[in-house]
Amino acid sequence: MKNKVFLSVLLSGLLLILIAIMLPAPDTDRGQFLPWQIEHTVGGGTRIFGITLGETTLDEAEQQMHGAAEITLFATPDGDHKVEAYFDKVVLGGFSAKIVMVMQLTQDETGAMFSRGVRISTMGSGTNKVTLASEDVRRVYATPIISLAYLTRTTLDDELLLKRFGEPSARVTELKNGTVHWLYPELGLDIALSSKGKAVLQYVLPSDFGALVKPLREMEENSEGNV
Repeated sequence: MKNKVFLSVLLSGLLLILIAIMLPAPDTDRGQFLPWQIEHTVGGGTRIFGITLGETTLDEAEQQMHGAAEITLFATPDGDHKVEAYFDKVVLGGFSAKIVMVMQLTQDETGAMFSRGVRISTMGSGTNKVTLASEDVRRVYATPIISLAYLTRTTLDDELLLKRFGEPSARVTELKNGTVHWLYPELGLDIALSSKGKAVLQYVLPSDFGALVKPLREMEENSEGNV
């Protein structure tokens, strides 16, 4: 009788070991919202950090980030306006970073918000920094996010970038400061890597990638023309 019980326990243990071996290894990255986890939706959207560009509102994003954003309208000297939501510190997948989200608003909409601004200050570049009226802040919270910038607090090197994102379609270097842009048009991603290893990862819809890198391409063409 004792032998039968022992044999039964042994077989059960072997069965559990066999099941454990056959099960796939857990994906430690899954659900951690890491910067290289970029998904594309059926409708052509991009999802990163649990945020779908062009769909997820700022109100929903705050819940995802577990923190409150600082909302500001920026108006450049050439008349361009954009509203940004800034998160000073978020921790996603074990990485600490700053995040800047740009809201999906037309120039007419941001121009009207500018005219209603409650406080305006001028930055060194000549860009105006505008504090929005309360009714406009409420509207911003209900507005989808159209692009997202992830500013790392940790150092990234070429080896890590290649491992996680693969070889970029192109690299463009800013002559004035040596920053190298790794361009991934199919991902809608521009990784700006400084000489000190600090990186800014900017995510847009792939359809908007051309507009994102247009200034870099113009800079590249001008530098080639001066050779």
